[in-house]
Amino acid sequence: MKKLIIALMASSLFLVSCESEKIDVPSNGASFDALRTSSLLGQWKFKSYADGITPKYDVSLEFKNEESKLTINGRSSVNFYFAEAEVDEAKKTIKFPVLGSTKIAGTNEANAFEMTYYESLRNVERYDFKDKNILVFYLAKPANGVMYFEKK
Repeated sequence: MKKLIIALMASSLFLVSCESEKIDVPSNGASFDALRTSSLLGQWKFKSYADGITPKYDVSLEFKNEESKLTINGRSSVNFYFAEAEVDEAKKTIKFPVLGSTKIAGTNEANAFEMTYYESLRNVERYDFKDKNILVFYLAKPANGVMYFEKK
């Protein structure tokens, strides 16, 4: 009888301690289905700025749906970087409020390119597609600034 009472008390404590899984709803109003099927998802290769000059570095950008949030990560000229993306697909606006990166040392030229690339990402305000394989970021600064990416 004592064992039965102890077993019942233990199981009732177990049931009381269980709680439902919390699901974060994206703050920008995007639905989970929209995030899963976003045209942004996948790997992209940085092709050029508005000047059309192709960088000599192999710079990548990847959009992922992680825990119902759209995130980016990639490799710049020297370091790896990552951020959470704030996207409104209806308005085609996008922001990367906080950009993080590793701290690997590189050449002065590679570091300068990387700082420009990171600053450009911080200034992205909207995006569009030239076709399904070309992603275009429009920058707030510099005026008329543009970044082109090609789907891998």
